[in-house]
Amino acid sequence: MKPNGRTRVAALLAATLGASALYGAAPATASPSPTPPVSPSGPQAAGAQGSAYAPPDARARSRALGTADRALTARSRELRTGDGDTFGSPTVVFGSRGLQYLTYPRLHRGLPVYGGDVIVATDREGGRVTAVTTGQRAKLDDVATKPVVTAERARAIARDLLGTVTKQSDPRLVVHAAGTKPRLTWESVVTGSSKDGPSVLHVYVDAADGSIADRWDDVRRGVGHPFHNGDPVYIDTSGSAGSYSMTDPTRANLSCASTNGTVYTGADDEWGDGSASGLETTCVDGMFAAQRTWDMVRDWLGRDGITGTGRTFPIRVGFNFPNAVWAGDGVWLGHNESGSKQMSSMDVVGHEYGHAIFENTSGGNGSGSETNALNESTGDIIGTLTEHYANQPPGVDAPDYLIGEKVDFSGPGPLRNMYDPAVFGDPGCYSEEVLTQEPHKVAGIQNHWFYLLAEGDRVQGRPEQSPVCAGDGVTGIGLRDAGEIYMGALNLKTVPWTHAKVRAATVQSALALFGCLHLQRVKDAWDAVGVAASPDEPGCPADSRTFTVRTGEPDGMIDQGTSTTVAVRTRKLSGPSQDLDLTAEGVPAGTDVTFTTPRMPSGASTLMRVTTSASTPVGTHTIVVRATSAATPTLSETTSYRLTVSPASPANDFSVSLDRHTVTVKPGQTATLTLGTTTTAGDPQQVALTAFGLPDSFSFTFNPSTITTGQTARVTVHPSEATPPGVYFATVRATGASRRTTTLRLEVSGGDFAVRLTPAAATVEPGQAAVSTLETTPVWLAPQVLQISASGIPAGVTVSASPSAVELGSPSTITFATSATTVPGTYPITVSATGVETRSTTFTLTVTPPPLPAWKPYTQYKAGDRVTHNGVVYRCVLGHVSLPGWQPPRTPALWARVKSTK
Repeated sequence: MKPNGRTRVAALLAATLGASALYGAAPATASPSPTPPVSPSGPQAAGAQGSAYAPPDARARSRALGTADRALTARSRELRTGDGDTFGSPTVVFGSRGLQYLTYPRLHRGLPVYGGDVIVATDREGGRVTAVTTGQRAKLDDVATKPVVTAERARAIARDLLGTVTKQSDPRLVVHAAGTKPRLTWESVVTGSSKDGPSVLHVYVDAADGSIADRWDDVRRGVGHPFHNGDPVYIDTSGSAGSYSMTDPTRANLSCASTNGTVYTGADDEWGDGSASGLETTCVDGMFAAQRTWDMVRDWLGRDGITGTGRTFPIRVGFNFPNAVWAGDGVWLGHNESGSKQMSSMDVVGHEYGHAIFENTSGGNGSGSETNALNESTGDIIGTLTEHYANQPPGVDAPDYLIGEKVDFSGPGPLRNMYDPAVFGDPGCYSEEVLTQEPHKVAGIQNHWFYLLAEGDRVQGRPEQSPVCAGDGVTGIGLRDAGEIYMGALNLKTVPWTHAKVRAATVQSALALFGCLHLQRVKDAWDAVGVAASPDEPGCPADSRTFTVRTGEPDGMIDQGTSTTVAVRTRKLSGPSQDLDLTAEGVPAGTDVTFTTPRMPSGASTLMRVTTSASTPVGTHTIVVRATSAATPTLSETTSYRLTVSPASPANDFSVSLDRHTVTVKPGQTATLTLGTTTTAGDPQQVALTAFGLPDSFSFTFNPSTITTGQTARVTVHPSEATPPGVYFATVRATGASRRTTTLRLEVSGGDFAVRLTPAAATVEPGQAAVSTLETTPVWLAPQVLQISASGIPAGVTVSASPSAVELGSPSTITFATSATTVPGTYPITVSATGVETRSTTFTLTVTPPPLPAWKPYTQYKAGDRVTHNGVVYRCVLGHVSLPGWQPPRTPALWARVKSTK
């Protein structure tokens, strides 16, 4: 860049760094930021329960084979096993803690069945089936086994799909059973190139009529080799063979360019080399993060692009300054202070787009140090939400509440800490005095509030134990709900924007979004960081509801004559679990609504299927879902689902399917599936892939996220380690000229919850008792009964729980009773709650000796008794009845002074 260009950059930086940079001006002598201690990942340290690697012995392996074979027979109807179906020898793998997974290939009259494999999972001992699943969706009884189309004809049809062919496998007959209609096909793999570049195309040619039943390409477009994110990543780019551009075709105005605005281009659609300094690599990281930010803002916050009007802003890389900035019309990325890394990590890029959101909500940037601090905090919140939305695994960029931990700005470690801002010297509590500090530091107040609202002040098994400035602590509502509430508050932003206004706006936002469900916790979180309520702050009456009901997504869109499914979730708020009957009201004419499980316990989930017909009126209809308790007195709660019905299928239409519709996965692990699309009418079209209905602890990604009908995409599902056990439903949607959906059932095994004692310590004398309340809090609602127990109990102490078994979410009163023989001392006692998992906390019981009595006349004393007199301790030497004047030390024959042990 020419000198005058550098001058313009410096001038713009001077104008923007104050409110729009990731970091404030660096000190003259920068020292490395301290790194918080790292604890083992997951709810508990790995060593707490031994290694997860515990393969079963030979007897258990043999037992599992017999168990699985019996399951194939017993569940033949569920597995859609028909005449002529057989299963080959299974492939066996062992999972965490020795769980066994047996995959059986299916044959139909001797032909392999694509999509027909059956997986049987057993426990470590091999005697109990934990899951049985298959991707096959219909019986194969009516599938022909003799082809009409010859192998050579199928070879030619598949070969014609590519412009240049360098290799092709021999076609083989396969029953294609991954779709709704099984059919006999010729399978062939064609290697070569198309107009879009290199291709390894898997093709299934219908053996009856020569149509393309299915196809997918192993080569994915827009491959990037990043530095900060896992290699490779897939980014949405533009162009065709020989001329590609880092311009996003679906997110308006998003591109990545050099400092002079020249967008990066290339002859192929593969970008970057994974190096720390390569600017094309920086663009890969930047584009990947910007696209995830856009998706998060859409899927979690309900916002149309960064601007709210369907647009975003471009990225420029390669600036020779130690920072990343929002420049008013784009995001500019520099490097860290040492120049060793580019400022392009997920939370850094998300932070800068957070500034763009702040500027593009009512009131703009505003002015003043308090507004600037809230602007900086908004960047941190958006960056953190993006990091959690992407939900990358440990070792890449796992979600956390640290800011800039991947870029090592001033040295190893992050710059800000949302759960405890004081770790880096930032205020986490509001006061008039701290508002005069640098805005990046003052951001700690709202950052701290957001963490407390999302997670709470104490999260079992995690390092983020967040201090509170006032109050009795906060129970978190979950990151996604917290993000929705905060985005709603930004839409109420006025100038000047202050912490008091943010509190008022978040209270209003919580009421509008969730009614009274989260209102008190929003207030508790503000109380915890010292931001007081206004005199007219709205409140809610005590919640008398015992359960709630809601749909996984608030609305849906389908064509006449098609159907869609949506998850229906209930939540137990208080009291015992109860059976709920589900019904639908306001169903439009010509439409049928059914529930997979029309009666279920509170806290469970099911699917609602809405099926329209040609007579269903076009337009938007509100279907009311009602959950009614079967108990007396009858209680009911409702939620609304808006269904938009479009005219019957357009001229160009398609279908979408998954190779499996039930997946079992453990928290922290990953499952992969294949999504297939088929052109059912007219010409192929480009469709965008999205998923809805899962809580924010899941990552659900598509590679690629946009395909042409007839192609496939890899689907990756990753529940975080905080995801509790249970059944979840995801709606997978492909959107082109019409919308087509399919549903995935996710079974998460294992479980997690938090426990704490209030109070957690007490001091008593021998013979006295202390009482504490054990609180049990689900990380995510997963109904279960917890057995309460205690360990580490000293002699002379008894511990009792009332009740000794509670439903998750209910408290238990714990009594620690001492006896006269309890030896004085301090005793840590472990209290545990055991359900699917065990969670423990510690109660510190201090037993002190009773105070010695003062000497009194006319009192019977025996040898060895101790008394005090004028502050001195004496021991009785000879038993007697004391008389006036016999007090120690006047009677040495009766009393001996006890020497101090100090």
